[in-house]
Amino acid sequence: MSQEALPVFCLGVTGYIGESLLGRLVKLLPNAHITALIRSESVIPAFKAAGVHKVIHGTHKDLEIITAASRSAELVINTADADDFDLTAAVLAGLKERYKETGRRPVLIHTSGTGILADSAGGVLDPAVAAAPYDDADEERIMNIPPTAIHRAVDNQIFEADAAGIIDGWIISPPMIYGPSSGPLPRESVIVPHIVKLAVHLKGLFRLGDGTSTWDRAHIQDVLDLYELFITKALSAQTRAARSSPYSKFILVSSGKYTHGELMEIIAGVLHKMGIISSADVKQVTVEEGAAIHPLVPYLGTNSFAVPTKARELGWTPKHLNWRADLEADVKRIVQSLSA
Repeated sequence: MSQEALPVFCLGVTGYIGESLLGRLVKLLPNAHITALIRSESVIPAFKAAGVHKVIHGTHKDLEIITAASRSAELVINTADADDFDLTAAVLAGLKERYKETGRRPVLIHTSGTGILADSAGGVLDPAVAAAPYDDADEERIMNIPPTAIHRAVDNQIFEADAAGIIDGWIISPPMIYGPSSGPLPRESVIVPHIVKLAVHLKGLFRLGDGTSTWDRAHIQDVLDLYELFITKALSAQTRAARSSPYSKFILVSSGKYTHGELMEIIAGVLHKMGIISSADVKQVTVEEGAAIHPLVPYLGTNSFAVPTKARELGWTPKHLNWRADLEADVKRIVQSLSA
């Protein structure tokens, strides 16, 4: 990487992945000049102290501002929203202008998710899905993921811009992430807090079907290790000098798997020990009953199988493998934050 100042624009820097990634970026890219879009004025000092050089005070609806900031960046990192089509369009519009001005393809690191692989099994393991996991080395299969899949509309925008030679678009697709954040402000993951809040509200927990539906998982620190590896690769002179298929830059993440039932049982067990719910028993419900409880519930019972070949080939080795202990710690911390 060049020692010249590297203009970087970060979206989602105040979120769970983004704020944890910030400290890594400061160390990984000492020549970076980091601009970040931040909505809440009260947190700006904390993020400036953590390494943000320039703050744009705004929201994801400020599309003209986002386009202008992207135009000024050689590297854009979006950990903000995997499904905001207009936001991504604004980023790509700015990067297209950057390309026209400089003749160099700017780099986009976009965060999607393995939900793009999910079925609608209703809490039950589908043996066919388990027998044929998506491997990110299989570019043809990645290319043929249905356009109706969650996150896919946004991912396709990036694939198209990459194919047109406007950007080098890297899409990182994490699974269920757990573990504490490590940035300027405490942040939590998405799935586990939702389940904990549901359990507190319902005074108990449940599972869809027999609870055998299966997903991939990864600890936040292992996910950050992977981001570091691919940011370094994306910015290397060798990578920048070459053109490659858009689908070669689609990266799946997985350090292990868990079942829907197992997840619910662990969380219920911790909450019961803490006296939050009266029983650790997990009730079985149908998809319809689950949907009536919360729109997110049917999604919890899907199957999603990913093989992270590209990360492994680059040397990614997950270090946080005692996921049960980490999950239990997450639940305790989330409960404490709810009562604070």
